[in-house]
Amino acid sequence: MKTLLFIPLVIFSTSLSAQYYTFNTSTDLYKDLDKSKSLNNSRTWQNPHYDIPIGFDFTLYDKTIKKIILNGFGWGGSLTSSTKGIYTLLIAYGSDLVDRGYNMIKDTITQESKSNISYQLDSVNNKKILKIQWKNAGFYHELADDSISSDYTNFQLWLYEESNDIEWHFGPSRISKPNLCYNNYSGTYIALFPMFDHGINAVLGKGYVLTGDPTNPKLLWVNNQEPHHIDGTIPNGTIYRLSRQSIGLDNLNTSEIILSPNPVRESFSISSNNNTPAIEKIIIYNAQGQIVKKVNFLKNKIDVSSLIRGVYLVKIITEKGLFFKKMVKE
Repeated sequence: MKTLLFIPLVIFSTSLSAQYYTFNTSTDLYKDLDKSKSLNNSRTWQNPHYDIPIGFDFTLYDKTIKKIILNGFGWGGSLTSSTKGIYTLLIAYGSDLVDRGYNMIKDTITQESKSNISYQLDSVNNKKILKIQWKNAGFYHELADDSISSDYTNFQLWLYEESNDIEWHFGPSRISKPNLCYNNYSGTYIALFPMFDHGINAVLGKGYVLTGDPTNPKLLWVNNQEPHHIDGTIPNGTIYRLSRQSIGLDNLNTSEIILSPNPVRESFSISSNNNTPAIEKIIIYNAQGQIVKKVNFLKNKIDVSSLIRGVYLVKIITEKGLFFKKMVKE
């Protein structure tokens, strides 16, 4: 992926603001939802299509939505902001999922579901969280192979009010036939594309995908045609989080804080005018949206000699807000 003359983390919209996502992983005990509302209501599913009310205004890229749609593309874990025109595509789990109780011989819906899809709206510190759960979901090609579903996965997708962050929570799984479960790829496919054209059934331009080590994948900004998958099965208790940032162009190019030298080879310093709030912490992100360095602002120079050449985004945390600066490492 080329980063010269382009910052993959930043997408400029017509509103003259910038949106970008940063990515991190963590681990925690996976817990089934305890107050969820079923979407399939004991009915088996294959290519499920359900409208899910979010319960608050949620922003995907520059689009604010009130519902998200499990769109029946055939993956079983693919969601969109609409079903008409051009809309945002969120691939929560890009493998061909199916209800483990689905009758492959009759190829018809029955009331014998073994894989519940549900959602629930929670609240933490007066902020809402929509949680969508795929419980005991099977894999279409593994079931079609001999009409027996031995493999399964459990995962949840969380959408956060106000921050507009997206979180994946992965639970227990069994993948004994990875070629069938992952359609001959190394693992599942997780992506977020700002523009999907319903009329031609295709992604327009680029979007974010996760690739590599399932315990700590990389976030890439790529064309949909470029094959990128997770390398293996995602472990139980793994959490992926896309954190959305929104900043004005004036803030991004602010002259109140000066980063020098820039471009930088070994180290840089940050200075500010007397009206700028005190700097508390500095976080540096690479072009994949991953944190590569954190510094408590206690010294004049920040060593970046270990970073590879490229374009980085420096988040400067002050006592009253955030500033962002672009840094070029030579």
